[in-house]
Amino acid sequence: GYWHWHSIHNSAETYWKGLLSHDFQPNPTYAEAQTIGKDFARLSPQLVNLKKTNQVAILFSNEAQTAFNNFRFGWDSRETYNDVLRPLYDALYRMNVGVDMVDPSSPLENYKLLVVPALYAAPDSLLHRLNRFVRNGGHIVYTVKSGFADQYAKVRTTVQPGIISEALGISYSQFTLPHQVTLKGDPYKVGPQKNGVKTWMELITPTTANVLAYYDHPVWGNYAAVTQNRFGQGLATYIGCLTDDAVTEKILMDAVKKAQLWGNAQTLHFPVITKHGVNEAGKTIRYVLNYSAVPTTITYPFGTGTDLLKGQSVTKNSTLALGPWDVKIIAEN
Repeated sequence: GYWHWHSIHNSAETYWKGLLSHDFQPNPTYAEAQTIGKDFARLSPQLVNLKKTNQVAILFSNEAQTAFNNFRFGWDSRETYNDVLRPLYDALYRMNVGVDMVDPSSPLENYKLLVVPALYAAPDSLLHRLNRFVRNGGHIVYTVKSGFADQYAKVRTTVQPGIISEALGISYSQFTLPHQVTLKGDPYKVGPQKNGVKTWMELITPTTANVLAYYDHPVWGNYAAVTQNRFGQGLATYIGCLTDDAVTEKILMDAVKKAQLWGNAQTLHFPVITKHGVNEAGKTIRYVLNYSAVPTTITYPFGTGTDLLKGQSVTKNSTLALGPWDVKIIAEN
């Protein structure tokens, strides 16, 4: 969208530019908006009221956010709740995994995979509900600081991570700030520059969980950093430290695959982003976007359809050229 019809001439928003500049004359921005308006008029009947059903969700909690942000990772820490949540969303976005944002009042049972960042403060009832979700076949990825305190931010007196230990198959009582700590053996094959542990690490002992990554450290090398546990019909993963974005993406890739949600969209990766929905006529509409100044080509992995902007046919497994910052809107047949 555009902030104003024309750029205003005084006050704090003088340089919050509009469609027209301060001289009110047509310009390239105005010309581009004309083409967009014509596309809206022509294509809107096929594009409005799209519906889609995601099978992955990130569980956010205002209670957890408020409690976490009061303590963070220590008094000198600048990281907030969103600094834990956002890298998880970004990793899923780069892999073209559609995600809903849900809170504890949402119908969580509709999803196959939940990603739960820093659920620091939560009532017993929510944690038992999440255990049931896994037992009944769901998959959850938890991060550090989950299950730690109740809804009043009172730390639980049980072995951490409290109630969710049952589904996670782990325990810990100590945590520390990492210094020159990495993951032993580079388990996610990201290279030495991206294999580091940062900000916070929990010294995890598995009870029934499999260890996906250990710390590489002369004192803490026997403790787990990332674990995964089969519980009932589902799977629970725990990330006990903050990792580089490349490691975070590999952990979530594994979770998506094991939830059997890895599909055609995941053959594409950022900067090529794809979104889709079903329109009122029951047709699947797919957007393919190149978020890059560099042109690229892809093998189009979806069903045959029509490029609505150019009126050209696009067939499954054909080569699709994307210019810099390009977008294709394809209606499947």
